[in-house]
Amino acid sequence: MQKDISTKPRPTIPYEHPDAAMYLKLCKENLIRLRNKKPAYSMHDETIRQVFDSDVGNVSYDLQEQCDQLVRYIAEAFEHYAVWDYTHAYYPGRPSQQTARTDAMEGVSRVIPTLAAWLHANGQVTTVINGLNNKAIDVAGLLRTAFLAGTDPEHKGYWGQLHDYDQRICESADLALALWLSKEWVWQIFSLAERKQVATWFKQVNTCQTVDNNWHLFPLTVQLVIKDLTGEDTIAHDKYARVKEFYVGDGWFRDGARGNYDYYNAWGFFYSLYWLDQINPDFDPEFIRHSLTTFVDKFRYFFTPEGLPFFGRSVCYRLAASAPLLAAIDVKASSLSVGEAKRAFRTSLEYFISQGALEHGAPTQGVFSDDARLVDNYSGPASSFWSLRALNIALFSGQRSGLWQTEESLLEVEKGDFSFEIPAIEASVIGTFKTKEVVVIFHSDYILQQSPLTRRLEPQSWSDRVLERLVGRAERPKNNLLRKGVTCYTSKMFHFF
Repeated sequence: MQKDISTKPRPTIPYEHPDAAMYLKLCKENLIRLRNKKPAYSMHDETIRQVFDSDVGNVSYDLQEQCDQLVRYIAEAFEHYAVWDYTHAYYPGRPSQQTARTDAMEGVSRVIPTLAAWLHANGQVTTVINGLNNKAIDVAGLLRTAFLAGTDPEHKGYWGQLHDYDQRICESADLALALWLSKEWVWQIFSLAERKQVATWFKQVNTCQTVDNNWHLFPLTVQLVIKDLTGEDTIAHDKYARVKEFYVGDGWFRDGARGNYDYYNAWGFFYSLYWLDQINPDFDPEFIRHSLTTFVDKFRYFFTPEGLPFFGRSVCYRLAASAPLLAAIDVKASSLSVGEAKRAFRTSLEYFISQGALEHGAPTQGVFSDDARLVDNYSGPASSFWSLRALNIALFSGQRSGLWQTEESLLEVEKGDFSFEIPAIEASVIGTFKTKEVVVIFHSDYILQQSPLTRRLEPQSWSDRVLERLVGRAERPKNNLLRKGVTCYTSKMFHFF
């Protein structure tokens, strides 16, 4: 029996129902994007693929070296795409439902946590990273410039005034995390006036309404960072209480009262909860660590050397699936060994990246290469940088958790067959040693009216492609297979090919 969660009316969100004024704004921002965008940067796409493909190339890399090469690849491309003092970055790719400017803000907010995590790990030695082209990039200076420009109302790159249900509320959490990770080299260097300016922009989240799902974690992240940096406590404990209402047991959250059980548990809920616990270890360690332990003790079985039994939305975040495993070994909240977490993280990166999951300096909008069928309408060109969330935890904690030094150990499916239930989400998990395949089967449907045709991945129509290109707004079919009635998912991932 699934837990009954009290529901709240879903608000009308302007970008989901654009009027004439919104379309005019979309067209205007699309023209600005066309004027400011730069050519796709593909100089080191093949290089980074070979770093993660053990069957190609003459050089063998250990995991830490692979991660370092990946950050260099990301930093170099970011330097290429960034505009207006690193406040926005126009990456190539399919647009979201937001404006092109919001998409470009994601090109910063979802990249600089990785740069800040790298700085946190390396800043005592150097604040300069060399791109794969060996061009030096001063990460600390870049971050200081971005935060001061983005929070300055008089600057061209100002991140703007936030409003209810604004996508920038989501982005503010990543920006705040980057500020916290880099505080020794950024915040502590700012003058009092500069600190006030930066904090004032972030504190806008305190008065903004959010969608009633994992979004409650975004203002909480900002508020915990502001409290850590300034001492000002505006933490919305009611939002945190609502997040805990979504917890259904067995380590799983439902993404809203009527939402999915999916991989947002990995790269959404537990990623954010891990950082809340790092920013303030006294916030709610008992619940956060217990739920993380419970989740990871079963979720670890999902990982194979070649693929995941993926289900739910935002498949373009697939590289971040191992984030809770890395969080668990850092806080020592699970019986999971460091070696097993390391193998899950490394093989996940290698499987996807060696098959083309990085292109033009960014994770692609698909499983491997770009695939319009798999890009949700809320996702833009840089949204897929959430794929780096496991990398962010690895960079931040890898040295102290033993991730870099420990030898790998086998994944569960490499040890033998297994079969078990996850009662809270009404699912069965089956692993087959001989084929190294893991299958997840749900015992109930999200939808009653369905047919073989409605369960397929629907392609984007020709007319929608044209409209999307002209207006700069996503016009793609909804292809969340859970919502189409698919109940069986395999690590062979053939549903997405």
